[in-house]
Amino acid sequence: MKKVLLSAVVIASSAMALAQKAPKLATFQDLVKAPIHAGAIQPTEKALGVTIWSDDFSTPANWTIDNNGQTGIDFGWNINSASDGWWASSGINSTSGGNYAELVNGDPTASPASQALNVVYTMTTATPIDVAALGGSNQISLQFKQYGARFNDLQEMLISTDGTTWVSVGDNLDKSVLSAAGGSAYTNPDSKSLNLAPFLTGAPSQLWIRFQWTTNYPSSATNPNVWITYGWYIDDVKLVTNPTNDLAVTGSDWGSVGLHYYQIPTAQVAPIDFSADIFNGGVNNQSNVKLNVNVNSGAFVGSSAPVSIVSLDTMNVSVATQFTPAATVGSYTVTRNITSDSTDDVTSNNQLSDITFNVSNFIYARDNNVVSGSTSNGTSGFETGNLYDIYQDALLKAINVRLPNGTSGATVGTEIYTKLYSIDPVSGDFVYESESAPLVLAASNLNTNLVVELEPYVNVTAGTTYLAVVGSYTSGLKVSNAGTSPAQTSFLLDGNDITTSTLFYQTSTPYVRLNFDPVLGTEEIEQVQQAVIMPNPSNGVASLQFELLNASDVTVTVLDVTGKEVQNSTMNQLLAGTHNVVLESTKWNSGVYFVNITSNGTVLTKKFVKK
Repeated sequence: MKKVLLSAVVIASSAMALAQKAPKLATFQDLVKAPIHAGAIQPTEKALGVTIWSDDFSTPANWTIDNNGQTGIDFGWNINSASDGWWASSGINSTSGGNYAELVNGDPTASPASQALNVVYTMTTATPIDVAALGGSNQISLQFKQYGARFNDLQEMLISTDGTTWVSVGDNLDKSVLSAAGGSAYTNPDSKSLNLAPFLTGAPSQLWIRFQWTTNYPSSATNPNVWITYGWYIDDVKLVTNPTNDLAVTGSDWGSVGLHYYQIPTAQVAPIDFSADIFNGGVNNQSNVKLNVNVNSGAFVGSSAPVSIVSLDTMNVSVATQFTPAATVGSYTVTRNITSDSTDDVTSNNQLSDITFNVSNFIYARDNNVVSGSTSNGTSGFETGNLYDIYQDALLKAINVRLPNGTSGATVGTEIYTKLYSIDPVSGDFVYESESAPLVLAASNLNTNLVVELEPYVNVTAGTTYLAVVGSYTSGLKVSNAGTSPAQTSFLLDGNDITTSTLFYQTSTPYVRLNFDPVLGTEEIEQVQQAVIMPNPSNGVASLQFELLNASDVTVTVLDVTGKEVQNSTMNQLLAGTHNVVLESTKWNSGVYFVNITSNGTVLTKKFVKK
């Protein structure tokens, strides 16, 4: 059973603790600036049935366009053989070639940006399609080729049997958002198939098809960012008869109490469930339908109870017996498939990918270790991380994170921290537990498994859910993502006050892990003790005072918020005791600086503010 800790609420304009549980709105700063050109043509998928109607936009008059009062090639729908938008230069790689339909809404990269606000653009078949006369029934599917990418837009498909009442039959919200932080454009071309049988009561004598574009965030309609689009390209639209036998997997889940983990500490092993939502899109009813699971080539084999699914119905099935890994270090590969008494006519839509996870000594990980993109928050501070269920009491010592490097990575010199919250089981509120000392990022901290210890350590308790995050109070933090999360199990806190800031769930999984390694903290006490800067803040000369436990070499470096080094003082073989270093602050500009004291391989960081 999937866990839902916090109820979803539509994005509102006011900030409230736990009030906003929705994907984060993409800003212009997140926009991919460089045009993304068409990719390779993909192999054509198997047709679902017999084509009874088609249109390849050779005749633009076959479609009625309503561009909501906007004029010009840069706004709304147009039909021709050229790519007219700002983003892609070569259009769609469709089979028919020639004309295609394209949706544009200005140019967000122009100065000033030119996207239109408060618009709904539609493109509709000019005359109704007589499905009955063409030999069809209600058992038909709408198919077409498309290209583009998703930002904050809603790309929707609708039908009508009277030309007045419109029913949504699909959209592209299953596509990832393409931004500077990650995501991807659609395959060029992407094949879309929508089963219309659930929306039709019989063979219609008139059927209109509509493609519609608007914002996916109507409550934020005054924000120009919600009206940005890369563009949407459509070609080779057709109606085809549905297959005789067609089971499709419309969703699947696995994990313990709804959370799946790719690394599980031996002490936190728990029974794992497997389930799937199966839709019968074929004409025939299907019997003896089962979800089958095989772990490590027969080490565990399980199936759901057999069910019958009538045409156009969906059923959720779960493997009857839970699988519990051994509480020893090991790797597991899970294969899954759907079977029934019939031979499926379209096998491509019921394939389930393999699952691979590990039982480890001490690491608890929600991410799959395949880094793709990152989470950021423009110029604002933020926290991001994952929920974790605890099944056995344990001492949590650290949170591991991975931060990207490179020109679009985290900024050297940014001060970060890790933090742990527990979840109040009654209210669902996040309750502060502990956090790390601040860490000023060095180049060596990026693109690696960074271990950040909590101060103090936390005794986590069985039966409790925790949220582990990495955060920063300033800009410059970016966090690697790896894999996907069920809604409301990975979060981004926009700002740094858990009681007043805005919380969003994210479906990309941030690389934020729990670390129960008992060796952590057993090394010698840090050599540098009781470091203090006086005065702080200061508009003149300041002094760093610190105490050494033993004689050693010491280096003091000072970095500004961009990571630029403004002072480097090396002192060899200082004796144990108290020492002072003058900070050359009179030479520095006003702002925040980070003072690093390095001795015997350990670094202690202090923040200094120059007025």
